Amino acid sequence: MVKKKRVKKAVHKKAKIPKKISKKISRDKSMIREALTDLNKEISNLNKEKRSVNEQMKSGDKTLETYREFEKQLQQRIAKLTERENFLRERRKKLSSREEKLVDKLSKVEKIKSELSEI
Repeated sequence: MVKKKRVKKAVHKKAKIPKKISKKISRDKSMIREALTDLNKEISNLNKEKRSVNEQMKSGDKTLETYREFEKQLQQRIAKLTERENFLRERRKKLSSREEKLVDKLSKVEKIKSELSEI
C-alpha cells in the first residue's frame, strides 16, 4: 500500500488594513449606504407618483368615456328634435295651405252671398 501524502491547505489570512484606510472605507461604506437609502426612497416616491398618475389616467379615461356617452345621448336627442321640427314644419305648411284654400272658399262664398243679396 502506498501512503498518500497529506497536503496542507493554504489558509489565506486576511491582510491587515491600516486604520486610516479602514476608517476611510467605513466612511465610504456609510456614505454609499446613505446614498442607496436616499435612492431607494426616491424610487419609492417615483413609484407612488407613477401609480397616482396611472389612476388619474384611468379615472380620466372613465370620465372621457362618460362624456362621450353623454355627448352621444345629446346628439340622439338633437336628431329626434330635428326630426320633430321637420314634421311640424311640414304640418304647418299643410295647414297654411288649407287655410289659404278656406280663405279662398270663404271669399267666394262672400262674393256669392253679396251677389245673391243684390238680386
